[in-house]
Amino acid sequence: MTSHSPLRFGIVFILSFAILVTAFEASRGSSFERFIVEGLILTPTTAIINTVTPDEHVTLAGRTLVAPDGANLRVTRGCEGVEMFLLLIAAIVAFPASPRRRMQGLLGGSLLAYALTIARLMTLHYVLRYAPQAWESLHGLILPLAPIALLSLYFLRWINAPTPTSGEPAAHAT
Repeated sequence: MTSHSPLRFGIVFILSFAILVTAFEASRGSSFERFIVEGLILTPTTAIINTVTPDEHVTLAGRTLVAPDGANLRVTRGCEGVEMFLLLIAAIVAFPASPRRRMQGLLGGSLLAYALTIARLMTLHYVLRYAPQAWESLHGLILPLAPIALLSLYFLRWINAPTPTSGEPAAHAT
């Protein structure tokens, strides 16, 4: 088994993901988890909704985006987007790459995962408020899978991106 084997990747990926999920689950209910979910995800989501559509007047009560008309979006465990980010971390850790390349992959992927999480929650708010008949299909299938599919495409692009060799600039696709 070489260091680049698919079996090694699979084992490291599964173990890394299991460790990351276990660690995050252990933080449930802690100030760290509240900071991540409420401080870094839900507060900015509320602010962006109110900036993009000022007439929404959405407030945040714990983990619920509260709309004046009663269309309240309660963000429960697993719906906050953290697991999607952990999947990306596990995949990048498992792939054989230099520490610098991994950091670049994590930075770009983290920004994408964050933007997708915010966009997903904003979309769910608007669907709940203005198109509740579409809630089941969007909440149950499309909006959980779409961000994972996009992050998977990011990962595939990242693993196939040319890496600069000593002294040579990276090739750029046009």
